[in-house]
Amino acid sequence: MSETVQSIDQEILSFYRQGDHDQALKLFINQYQARLYALAYKMLGNHDDAMDALQEILYQVNRSMQNFKEKSSLYTWVYRLGSNVCFNFRKKRNQTANQVEWDESLYHSMMLPIEQPNEDPDRMCEVKYKQYLVQQAILKLPENQRILLVLHDIEGISSSEIAQILNININAVKSRLHRSRVALRNIISKGFSVKGMEGVGTFSVNSSGHLR
Repeated sequence: MSETVQSIDQEILSFYRQGDHDQALKLFINQYQARLYALAYKMLGNHDDAMDALQEILYQVNRSMQNFKEKSSLYTWVYRLGSNVCFNFRKKRNQTANQVEWDESLYHSMMLPIEQPNEDPDRMCEVKYKQYLVQQAILKLPENQRILLVLHDIEGISSSEIAQILNININAVKSRLHRSRVALRNIISKGFSVKGMEGVGTFSVNSSGHLR
């Protein structure tokens, strides 16, 4: 978490303590709305559910902020609340993600290598398509694995901050993150279908990062 984020968080809390909830919420939305939407979208997989989850997160933040005890950073508290809302949305939808067995020795890295795009439009399109397929593969993971990849490898949140968000120790974060990456790599390597594109067949990527 950057010093800028910490500074804005303190400003948000200051407005709440002063009773200026409208200004606090306005500043909070500027600071967190895009991040929380990204979290919800990557956890839930579609815009409508992500927007519903975002509205619920904002409602809960506005309702609970006065009771924030600062036992953790506001940043950590917000992501914990957001993660819990996303978990609850998935339970309400009764979605069951595919359970995938992993082999610890198969891969250490999370996903196919993504090269830097050049000026070639076709190459840029291919890179973006690979990234899209990886995001779809992440949706196949159980939620306890998905949240680790979203927070750490996509949102760039540190292991120590994730430990606070999920209320587990840092060694557990590192161990579970590794297994989540292995599970994702297995899905990508073995092939998977994408909702709405079943007629195309399954998608997979080889160890060199090429579609097959």
